[in-house]
Amino acid sequence: MMSSNKLGRNDPCPCGSGKKHKRCCGESFAAFEIADFEWRQLRQLEGAVFDKHLIPYAMEELPDEVVKFALSDCFPEDLPSTLDKELLFNNFFIPWFLFNWIPFDDFGIKRFESKMAIAQNYVKLHETKLNRVEKHFIEIMNQSYYSFYSVLQVEMEKSLMVKDILLGTTHTLKERQGTHQLKRGDVIFSRILTLDKQSIFVGMAPFVVPARYNTNLIDFKEWLIEENNGQALNPEVLRNELDVEILDYFFEMMVSAFNNPFPTLVNTDGDLLLFSKSYFKLTLAPEEALNQLLPLTLSGNIQEFLDSAVRDESGGIQRIEFPWLKKGNKRHKNWDNTVMGHIILEEGKLILETNSEKRTQRGKKLLAKHFGEAVCFQQTVMESPEQALQASPKLPRDKDSKNKYLLELPEVQEQLKALVKSHWENWFDGSIPALDNKTPREAAKTTEGRERLEALLLQYERHNAEKNDNLLKADIPYLRTELGLD
Repeated sequence: MMSSNKLGRNDPCPCGSGKKHKRCCGESFAAFEIADFEWRQLRQLEGAVFDKHLIPYAMEELPDEVVKFALSDCFPEDLPSTLDKELLFNNFFIPWFLFNWIPFDDFGIKRFESKMAIAQNYVKLHETKLNRVEKHFIEIMNQSYYSFYSVLQVEMEKSLMVKDILLGTTHTLKERQGTHQLKRGDVIFSRILTLDKQSIFVGMAPFVVPARYNTNLIDFKEWLIEENNGQALNPEVLRNELDVEILDYFFEMMVSAFNNPFPTLVNTDGDLLLFSKSYFKLTLAPEEALNQLLPLTLSGNIQEFLDSAVRDESGGIQRIEFPWLKKGNKRHKNWDNTVMGHIILEEGKLILETNSEKRTQRGKKLLAKHFGEAVCFQQTVMESPEQALQASPKLPRDKDSKNKYLLELPEVQEQLKALVKSHWENWFDGSIPALDNKTPREAAKTTEGRERLEALLLQYERHNAEKNDNLLKADIPYLRTELGLD
């Protein structure tokens, strides 16, 4: 039955032009539908596969615990309260759950393959219910992979041009609704389905990754290459080998972006900086505890830590301190290891110091794994960098109002213009962390460097669009011309 509130062709157009809908937006929409018949067919096929087959199978034939188990595998526990979880569930989780999640548990369901995705199980059990085109859609979806896509061009009401940051490929997708919401420089997390020369996003995460994470994603890509034994990334590896790492990194960025809408202090893993101390009771002697925790130091030489131990007059160990390390770093490819925290052992006591809540939780799990009942958690004390500064007795008082007045004075504005001009003149030959500590001129000479430069300039471009102060805007065409990027 037709909805009673459907917009008629002779009704006033909702855009406010005063014209009839058929002579205004309705006309362009009809043209879009006619010109993109194949695109509409693909979207209708997508809807049929999801709504007619896979979702009813998952919700009606599988027990509720399957979805609950998948939710715990997909979403981190620290999802921000401001993040729309219903939107995330409908737009992102359901496609991921049906096509990407591998249960590794049959949940007692007959003929259910625990090492196959939900969609693959459906084809195995109900193949006769699918027509040839629907089966082909599922086959192609099973080959698709999630990645991060940087928006390069938006053609309103028609298409998006995007670059796959992890693979370096460029794609043009027919899109209508997304062209109203996305801008050049945005980064989206999704998969691309290409069928019969039509490409669409399926299961796009409904939140844009801020442009300031562009260069972080290049660091992440290089870390993934290291995880892939130094081999180039490809769709099969992203889907079958590194899918968990990619999903986790997306949510790390989302948690950071939603909790801290503006850049803030983070540690080398990108976690929000929090100075943390966790206290434990320990029934093992310090030397025995050190021996069990030696793998966390990435050293096979226990003596180097015993030599620096604090001892009493009789030579007994009173205190041992050592770093908690892990190999490599997903944000800094040239690092051999990452300092995750610091551990102090004393008689009957263990103290774990870290610089993020996430590392603290990970450290607690590792200690429980190594010691079992020999360790007993007591309490964690956390302090933000702001709180640490406030505790400083010599912290000067803020004078925002006076500073704002001074900045608006004409003579100060002239000085600022001179400083900004000098900054951009020197910018070309100054090392920049986002460029792997190379200068822009050095970066422009290599393929990897140019990739980082493009990401950085895209970030500057978005900053220009979001700020009203022309004084601080970067002259992107000038920078590109000087670096030979055109």
